[in-house]
Amino acid sequence: MAWKTLNLSRNPTSSELAVLIPQLSSTACLLARDGHLSQEQHKGCIRLTERTYDNIDRSYGTGGNLTAANSAVSLGLFTNNVTIVESAMKRAFSVMTFSDEAMQDGIHRDGSFLQHDGVLYNGNYGKDLLNIFIQLQGEAVGTRFAANDATREAMSTFIKGNEWMIFTDLKTRQQHWDFNTIGRFVSFPTKDLQASADINFNVTKLARAVADFDGPYNVNDTINRLKSNGTKQLIGNRGFWASDYMVHRRPSFIIANKMLSTRSTNSELVNGANPLGYHLGQGTLFTYVDGTEYADIWASWDWNLIPGTTVVRNRPFLAANKVKYQGKRDFVGVVSDGHVGAAVEDYQDPLDAHISYRKAWFYLGDAVLVSVVDVQTKNASDDAPIITVLDNRAKADGGAFVDGNKIELSTNRDTRAVGSALWYGGNGYMTYDAPFHLTLSEGERTGNWSAISTSTAGSARVPIFSAYTTVNESKTGATSSSYAVFPAISPEKLAQEARQPSWKPVNGEGISGAAGQQGILSVVFWPGGRSDHRRSLIVNLADVGWARGSGTVKVTAGQPGVYLITGGRGTGEEGDKGVKKLVVTAADPTQKLETMTLGLEFTASPGDDDEEEEEEEEEANTEACGVAVKAEFRLAFALPKGGMAGSSVTREVVLADGMSGPRSRDKA
Repeated sequence: MAWKTLNLSRNPTSSELAVLIPQLSSTACLLARDGHLSQEQHKGCIRLTERTYDNIDRSYGTGGNLTAANSAVSLGLFTNNVTIVESAMKRAFSVMTFSDEAMQDGIHRDGSFLQHDGVLYNGNYGKDLLNIFIQLQGEAVGTRFAANDATREAMSTFIKGNEWMIFTDLKTRQQHWDFNTIGRFVSFPTKDLQASADINFNVTKLARAVADFDGPYNVNDTINRLKSNGTKQLIGNRGFWASDYMVHRRPSFIIANKMLSTRSTNSELVNGANPLGYHLGQGTLFTYVDGTEYADIWASWDWNLIPGTTVVRNRPFLAANKVKYQGKRDFVGVVSDGHVGAAVEDYQDPLDAHISYRKAWFYLGDAVLVSVVDVQTKNASDDAPIITVLDNRAKADGGAFVDGNKIELSTNRDTRAVGSALWYGGNGYMTYDAPFHLTLSEGERTGNWSAISTSTAGSARVPIFSAYTTVNESKTGATSSSYAVFPAISPEKLAQEARQPSWKPVNGEGISGAAGQQGILSVVFWPGGRSDHRRSLIVNLADVGWARGSGTVKVTAGQPGVYLITGGRGTGEEGDKGVKKLVVTAADPTQKLETMTLGLEFTASPGDDDEEEEEEEEEANTEACGVAVKAEFRLAFALPKGGMAGSSVTREVVLADGMSGPRSRDKA
């Protein structure tokens, strides 16, 4: 420990001398404290770490501040100074509280963790923060040094949010972070043990650290599911409004969707890692069924074909100086009731605006219906197609089928096909309007991990499948489309869906929507429009499963926004017998509005009420809304502010039998 060899004459407040060097030396000194340190070495240990403590009020970023506090804890332990330990612990836990500004480093109230100007990083920098929490709180449980309620609230939200972002490789039972949440670390192979290899925190130690998290901070259910390595499942839908991110989880699959707005950043290039990652975070849609879909293919796949994205083929030219960009538009966000949800993205290419469109993902159950409207391009060559990438993944057994017919895939060239349905690797894709104009590819692809990161793994050769559909194949300028992704579906079930769709797009001018006969209607009212009629949409009740006969509901919004409307019967409890319920969930993607209003007007043809009443007497009707009630009402939503801006708010509408109109109440 030759302290005299260190150059200590430089600026002592620099991050190297105030954070990085003390980080290493403080740990070494603490380990050697009870050994045979000379007096000079003992003083050197204190002198180096005091640089951190003396400058602890400076800001070195979220990670740097935590590292500084951790070094200060070591200093307190090394010198047996309780005051320093207590001060350092408080400073460390103060970093583990909510960050409420857009793009601010740290934990947000939706459970997402942002770093480096709004990059979603739960799986790397967030994981590092979690490990520091485990280390500090694990030792402090039950003592005066333990985390206070502000830290408990943030960390419990963070831990629960993390669970949504984790999937399991069903072959190895290894848990991994969704690739949307690890930023530039997608460019490392699994064997490098970076963020792509593992969740990289110890769940058992986490359980000890949160053992006294009670009441609203309790995370026992999350801990138990994480300990099960995927055998106990988290099911539902979760929107992360602070990071433009949505996760949809069902027993047989997980879908993760990352978008880009003025409040977020797509990805980044640091230390040579991720030089081709421009398209990441710009409408990505990763689908996990067995968890091996995207494992170790990143060195070899086509970086112009990021799953879920809509792009001009091979635009822009990918380069290390064109990776990190903030979004250009603010109407980007999520709405969720915990079971189903929708994500919306008013998109403009952040580099040169050569393409723009409006895209909505409707997560209505065991599928996601995708609507792409108002696609526009400029300065694009005539032979550059606009495409939507259905998937780009590791090769699966079984082959590709279009409209039920097996397609022979060449290993050295693309295969073209036209059809309404594609099935590959257990996943189905179905169009609702014009047929898919598909470009399919399957075969061995070569790449080099060392060319896209600091990895020394070198060359790689892996079998990869990709599929995309050309949006503007007709060259007529009609560049809107609707399709659905059905993960973990059989070819037979996909064929059945093609014959009798469970879901239906219900688009209008300036409006995108989706209806499902399970009693779910979701509608997006896009910004713009010259008159109020652009903000109304009429939907057949039968398309939503709210009536068997005729009848419509007219949905009218006072402002642009995104809505979920789900139907349900009464509970049968006293005072609630026979009533029909609608639950309306709303969100403002811009995160700027204070209020939103929505009108619902039900109409029905004569005789529909009697028919429904007779059916109700004959059987327990399980349909969502059922009755053909002539009713009109208006809902007002008071929208959250601050760190909750963009989150979902819910109103419950009760339609009682014999009522001329509904009554409504806020849902608890």
